[in-house]
Amino acid sequence: MGVLRSWVLPALLAAGQAALWPGLPLLLGTSVDRVEVAAALAATALACTALGWRLRAPVGALAVIIPALTLGLVATPRDSLVVLIFADVIALYSVGARRPVRVTFAVTVVLIAWQAAIGLFLYRDPRDYLGNIVIGVVVYLLAAGLGRSRRRWRAARREAADRLARAEADRQQASVQERQRLARELHDVSAHHLTSIVVTVTAAQRLAARQPELAGEALEFAARTGRETESALHRLVAVMRGVELEGGSGLGHRIEELAAGFAALGQPVTTRLSVDSLAGPVADAAYGIVREALTNALRHAPGGAVEVALCQRGGAVEVLVANGAATAPAAAGGLGSGRGMAGMRERAASTGGTLDAGPDPDGGWRVRALLPESAASTMERSLRRVRGPRLADIAIALAAAALPVALMLVPDPTMPRVDGAAAALAALLTAAHALPLLWRRRAPWLVLGAVLSTTALWPVVAGLRLLPDSSLAALFAGIGADLVAVYAVAAYGRPRHLTWLSIPLAAGVHGAVTLLTFALDGWLMGQPIAPAPMGVLLVPTSAPYLLLAAPVCVAGFVARLRREGVVSRERRAVAASTASAVELAYAERLRIAAGLRAAVLRHAAQVTEAAEGGRLDAVLESARAALAAMRDLLGDLRVDPERTPQPTAAAIDALCRELRAAGRRVELDSPAPVPMLPPAVDVSAYRVVETALGAGDDGPARVTLGYGPADLRITVTGVPSATAGPVAAGLRARVAAIGGRMTVDQTGTMDVWLPSGT
Repeated sequence: MGVLRSWVLPALLAAGQAALWPGLPLLLGTSVDRVEVAAALAATALACTALGWRLRAPVGALAVIIPALTLGLVATPRDSLVVLIFADVIALYSVGARRPVRVTFAVTVVLIAWQAAIGLFLYRDPRDYLGNIVIGVVVYLLAAGLGRSRRRWRAARREAADRLARAEADRQQASVQERQRLARELHDVSAHHLTSIVVTVTAAQRLAARQPELAGEALEFAARTGRETESALHRLVAVMRGVELEGGSGLGHRIEELAAGFAALGQPVTTRLSVDSLAGPVADAAYGIVREALTNALRHAPGGAVEVALCQRGGAVEVLVANGAATAPAAAGGLGSGRGMAGMRERAASTGGTLDAGPDPDGGWRVRALLPESAASTMERSLRRVRGPRLADIAIALAAAALPVALMLVPDPTMPRVDGAAAALAALLTAAHALPLLWRRRAPWLVLGAVLSTTALWPVVAGLRLLPDSSLAALFAGIGADLVAVYAVAAYGRPRHLTWLSIPLAAGVHGAVTLLTFALDGWLMGQPIAPAPMGVLLVPTSAPYLLLAAPVCVAGFVARLRREGVVSRERRAVAASTASAVELAYAERLRIAAGLRAAVLRHAAQVTEAAEGGRLDAVLESARAALAAMRDLLGDLRVDPERTPQPTAAAIDALCRELRAAGRRVELDSPAPVPMLPPAVDVSAYRVVETALGAGDDGPARVTLGYGPADLRITVTGVPSATAGPVAAGLRARVAAIGGRMTVDQTGTMDVWLPSGT
């Protein structure tokens, strides 16, 4: 399909040129020189052949087209190659659409220089030469600008496809990420409480002979902490929410309460806090890091002094937890889950921050995290950058301003010559008329109003006879600016359902201006026109402009519908993938909650029961059992990369093997090795095959993959359920989001084409 698209336009161009010249003169019996015919055919063949390669090598195509056009223009009569001369313009458009801006600029400069050089040979009259050069420059800039707009459109589609690919990757990893998050929650909520019980009870048993009163305190602490553990776990099971369960008050107050709790366990903690007003994900991450660091200090350095410091500096929150060496034997050795440091680093990374931890020279331990609090606002500011007018907007405005002036410069034997002053005044008027087009995308209604307002200057110019009649005729060629403004309103204006009003507005203003100009200049019947007849004549005078504006408005509105349709399909595809990720995460939460109820909660309840019954040994045994169950559950939550392979085209073979192992008859015809593909195409290829094979059909299926230089073709047979209904609709949306196409037939065959080139 890509090859056919490359050669259709060159073939039409060659056929049109051959039919116009020398075909038309030969058909009419006009004598033509054989050498000139041969030169024209040779130039046409060379230029159109090179044009067929414009999608792969646009600069190289121009390197052939320019000499071919030079040969044709020099060796044939003037104005005989009026079709072929558009070959360089088409190739320049491809350069703008497929090459960086610096290459487009350099090629445009070369083409303008070439146009100026060849014009010296073709045009003898200076005015004729200058007029055609102005037209050539405007056309080249317009082609380059439109090419750049096409490049931006394709880049936006690739970005949208990448967003879809990221959403698909998130969907694939949703359960994994949920396991990681819940692992942190379980570790923070329950392991902290259970470890405190083990430390307290162990210390009470060791000092029972010298301080028997500690047993009662330990039992009271175990009962209270056990109830807190049960409550926290029950809440976690009930809601499985993604925020800190201890939230609700300011960060500073929460950390002060946390420090007081550890101080009650014999761990002296001092705090230096200046972030009480901080909230949101950064506050949650800071609290979780401090809690984990204090828990580690209690486990590995009991009795050691701990300092907790939080401050805001340079748009970030600095978290520092430093503890001294232990002053008592560690009582909780081996009870940790091994996820403490990893959990703290994950919390820091979730906010875009960093975390460092390591020993101090004095034998203690230091944890320092830097959490950026303004990352989101910085991103928002970068997204709100104001961009200037695009190259296409500049080129269109320049074309609307320069073409009327060029028409005045080109000599016409039926019209009087225009002197320099008149040409300068006309240039200023057309520049003021076209200048608002620079903002046609951002404020289309205002642009239309500004353009139509400057149109009202024509009657003044005619009435004061500031320009000769030839200049007035050229000025009316400036209607191109008005048509561009009408198109902009239809394509970008709000509200959408009222954009049609631009048609009667533009036609009415132009009709009135034309009628008034004729009246003031005395062109109509040689005498002034009364207001009443002028009102009657307004309708027929506006009719020609109405016929011009209506199709332009329709074209703009059709382009708008196409653009909005593409964007809407992309958003729906991302939304569907995101919804699927939410469902997968919810299913993972249900699975983990069931395991939590069956394992940890039972032992946590036994801790409270034993503490209330005064059985210190049973409290320790149950707390250790609860910690062991927690460790087993956390071990099950650890992510195994082999369980979740990345969805790529290379993984389609593994997918088919899994289906065959499950009893499904699936064959795969694919070359090996799989070539490198863009990320969006790589993921989408896997998802298309996965969805088609999983649509619910039980019969034999066959998957065929064909990799071309710039495309990927996927054919899946034996999947009738994937060729109709919501499955087919979803696949079409996914394929269209990255610029692909999908066709189906009633036999259960699905054919997908995806672009894999640039």
